[in-house]
Amino acid sequence: ADSVQYDEVLQVARQAGINAARLEIRPPRSADQAWTVTEIDRAWPTQVDAVAIDGHTMTAIDQTRFADFPLMAKLTRWGVDFHMGVLFGLPNQLALILFGGALCVSIVVGYRLWWIRRPAQGGVSPVQTLVQSWLALGWGGRLITLILALLIGLALPVLGISLLLFIVIDVLRWRRASAAQLQPEQESGRL
Repeated sequence: ADSVQYDEVLQVARQAGINAARLEIRPPRSADQAWTVTEIDRAWPTQVDAVAIDGHTMTAIDQTRFADFPLMAKLTRWGVDFHMGVLFGLPNQLALILFGGALCVSIVVGYRLWWIRRPAQGGVSPVQTLVQSWLALGWGGRLITLILALLIGLALPVLGISLLLFIVIDVLRWRRASAAQLQPEQESGRL
């Protein structure tokens, strides 16, 4: 492919309705494949139309129009672009920076509040572990919690693995706390 072919492909793509300022032109990998011209302008309104062009006849053989996408596909495209900070340009990036900063501040403030209000080391907290809280629920509450945890774990595997790891650590803490509470009772029974 030489620069003349790129210019011809671009001209055919413009005639087919590709009008964004930012484009990606891909030559075919083999003689039986088509050129592809894709709009890559993610600003609002989104321009992500694409066209396939036969390099031998210089005609558009297929095209994809963003306007024809179903609503969920459009929302997905906009959501990804918003999340990446490219949908509205600089204002989108600034909003993401503010959101990230606010999230960090709220985490630090939350830990600080917990540190200030945490139970004393020697004191007994009525709810020391997640397992104790779960056991305090009725059978219906336990079942609903278990089903929700399983469904979320299946839908979001990384969160599910993190939750499972958290529960294992919490069970170990619960067993250690239970053993520590039983030990003074056993010693007082021997006296």
